[in-house]
Amino acid sequence: MSDTGLSNYSMIHHCLSSLAAAPSTGAYRGLSELLPSLPSPLALDSPEEAPPQTSEQTLALIATVQLLLSQLEANESSSPLPWEIAGRVRYALGELSSQVGAAIRREKADQVRGLYVIIDPQVTGGRDPLDIAVAAVNGGARMLQLRDKLRDKGESLPLAMALQDLCQRNEALLIINDHADVAAAVGSGGLHVGQTDLPVAQARRILAPHQVLGRSNREYEQLAESKEMGADHVAFGAIYATTSKGVARNPQGPERVREAKSIAGDTPLVAIGGINLSNVAPVVEAGADAICVTAAVGSADEPEAAAAQMTAAIEAAGGRV
Repeated sequence: MSDTGLSNYSMIHHCLSSLAAAPSTGAYRGLSELLPSLPSPLALDSPEEAPPQTSEQTLALIATVQLLLSQLEANESSSPLPWEIAGRVRYALGELSSQVGAAIRREKADQVRGLYVIIDPQVTGGRDPLDIAVAAVNGGARMLQLRDKLRDKGESLPLAMALQDLCQRNEALLIINDHADVAAAVGSGGLHVGQTDLPVAQARRILAPHQVLGRSNREYEQLAESKEMGADHVAFGAIYATTSKGVARNPQGPERVREAKSIAGDTPLVAIGGINLSNVAPVVEAGADAICVTAAVGSADEPEAAAAQMTAAIEAAGGRV
């Protein structure tokens, strides 16, 4: 085996030892139990690094080990790692990645609150969608969603990247509608899918472990199903009559939100559909964690003022903003 291969393996062992000692590893003991069965590595010239201290650092180190493993397997005719042990390492890394990603997503659940604005190039009053997004965030929106149904992905990608940059700078959460590949490409906060889009399990295979996933629901049974699938938050609507998606939907009414929240439980509930300044209070009072709007901000003469007024109304009704 070449010196490069031995060096790669030594680095892999070094990183696995750091991961096993990381606080964010939590109750997962797979790596600690696996390490004694690995061949002894060469001594490294570099000093021992401190274990990763955050979940994000842990995920980054996992990605590094996975890349080193791929390089070791691709470039070397022989390896100090028998295939069955290499498989166990990959499985352990995958389990740890899933556990840490789920922990990060649970933390992000706190961000699903207040005003959630859909940025739709068709609902801007002829203005630049990015300008609407900036106004929404300045007005207090905690979440944005890019919903672009007409343009090809390549055409909407620059807007998605600009929105992600905006959200990162303002501690907001960007959600991409439908397109898991775009969400993965721009590193957005997460993805939103409908009932007939990618199932949650398949979408998870495309997304990074820390990216959240929301799912649309029209019936109580769908809410329960989405929660069972492991959706990080659930949308329920249409609360009031709306045609913003081009299809008239029978309204749920705010009175059904209370039961919807009971079903959702600890999973954040997003109310959507026909909500505006005049009718938002009953929806918040019924238990919605976040209020999702499109035209109420995108079509407003002054989007920032409209967002600020909606945020204030949500807070006045007892919602968290």
